[in-house]
Amino acid sequence: MNLAETTGGTGTAATTGATGTTGGTGGTSGTGSTSATGATDIARAPVPALAAHWDTVREAFPGGGLPPLDDALRGYLSAAGAAVLPLPDHHGARLRLLDLCRNPAAPTAASMGALVTVARAVAHLRAGGGPVTLLAPSSGNAATALRDAVLRAYAHGLAEPDGLGVVCLVPARSRGKLRDSELAGLPGLRRRNPVVVHHGSDPEGVRGLARAYHRERAEVLHRKYGRSLWLTTGLAGDRAAGAVRALLERDLMAPPPPGGRVHAQAVDTGAGLLGHRDGTLLLPGAPGTRPAPRYHLVQHLNTPDLVLRLHFGAFSRAPMPPYAYDAARRLHLQSSDPRFPYAAHSPDEVLEPSFYSRAPRTAGEVAAMVRAGGGGGSVVSSYECLARYPTVRALLRAAGVALPEGPGRLREWALVMTLTGVLDALDRGLLGPGVPGGETEVLVHGTGNWTARDGAPLPGPLMRYADSVDELDVVVAEALEEERP
Repeated sequence: MNLAETTGGTGTAATTGATGTTGGTGGTSGTGSTSATGATDIARAPVPALAAHWDTVREAFPGGGLPPLDDALRGYLSAAGAAVLPLPDHHGARLRLLDLCRNPAAPTAASMGALVTVARAVAHLRAGGGPVTLLAPSSGNAATALRDAVLRAYAHGLAEPDGLGVVCLVPARSRGKLRDSELAGLPGLRRRNPVVVHHGSDPEGVRGLARAYHRERAEVLHRKYGRSLWLTTGLAGDRAAGAVRALLERDLMAPPPPGGRVHAQAVDTGAGLLGHRDGTLLLPGAPGTRPAPRYHLVQHLNTPDLVLRLHFGAFSRAPMPPYAYDAARRLHLQSSDPRFPYAAHSPDEVLEPSFYSRAPRTAGEVAAMVRAGGGGGSVVSSYECLARYPTVRALLRAAGVALPEGPGRLREWALVMTLTGVLDALDRGLLGPGVPGGETEVLVHGTGNWTARDGAPLPGPLMRYADSVDELDVVVAEALEEERP
């Protein structure tokens, strides 16, 4: 399917771009935006999200262990910027974007979580804990983010390559997510920080391989090389970084309307939204005095597990609406459940390879959190995202956020997925007001948006390959051993 041809020639973008916008010059003004009622409700200037709220991150990180803020750490964390931007209204609903993709070297929300994860390793080094190498299975975005965080730790004097490294293990389908950097370009850094591609049939197999390797080899490696091997899933870092979102909401936005505020995000494990909920509990004042956040989860058809767990209480796909194939349109269609796509190219298609988690262990907690605030979830298809693409592009252009004219150049679909899910939910009545007659306000958590032009891909010859514990051991052992003269 040619994505660029699919969306060409529609007039939706021009129509949408002409309504509801409050300037359309981008998110650089610090004066706020004016709503239809003339009220200034948000501050648009980007802020250093993690550095400004590091004490909250330290409090939210499980077990503590993050270093106190100093000048070197502040410089290291400066990549983690964020901004709240106004979007044009849609069907009477006020839309806002929490832009979490301000690090050009790793333009996804995974960057914040990775900076937290690597900061924990820095604290270990400062405490005299000895050299450490992170073993990080990833669907792609977290690998790029962790590699950038490690490189920043080197650049800001927080660690040396002999003291800190990262081995990233990614599924083959995610190779296009990996960015080139000095970690790959310089031979010494490339050896300490390899990227390993796994060709298993299940993309999530990278987690199983990493767990098996860590279980079988970590102690042996420590005795042989004197380096600790830390297995990291990134959940703790993502959740602690997510707590900052609640403080950004408080600092950069007006209080929620009486009906509360809907927080929408394309999710894999939901760790970022769990962090946001944690952050709201850390705000001054009793939680019962504020409207509870209403969360709306957006997922794709390949792994809709959080939505299934939320609405049906289990991960089984059996309750999903049955799709009938329309040969004339070459689409799978259903009309019985508005929480699922009405049209899809395949009932189990992969729209965004970053979302690969099946039965995530966060699912029960996420479901309870969403139900407590009266929220919900929905699933989108590539067909719906392409049909909405001109509208989504116009909405984002009004906020100064660029999408390519042709969606074929897009390499990260999380933001488009989220906005498509929000527009579908509003059109289908899935996001009603929190109180009778109340205003619907949606804060879109923008967690990923980049194109093929935003960074050079990691060259294939610089990647390593491993499909077994023994094959992975060759790469990891080379990363941990002392440099030969």
